[in-house]
Amino acid sequence: MTAHDFSDHKGTYEGFLRLSAIGMAWVLGIVVTLGIGGTTNHWGIASVLLIVSTIANILGLAVKSWSWKPGALVVVLQLLSLLLLTH
Repeated sequence: MTAHDFSDHKGTYEGFLRLSAIGMAWVLGIVVTLGIGGTTNHWGIASVLLIVSTIANILGLAVKSWSWKPGALVVVLQLLSLLLLTH
């Protein structure tokens, strides 16, 4: 194994971790969206938040330095919305 192979493997591993983190943020956004719609019956708000979550995670994929952060920010906003809508 040469040093060039190691850098390729390291890059692939870092890409996998980045994609996994972004995917996890997107799935959490979907779960919270279902929680908003299912518990409060506000499916319109839930749909808008799901679209925002998808756009944020696409931005995380497009801008390498942002990674999972936009998706996580939207999940926090979704959780706050769920809290406000249920109380």
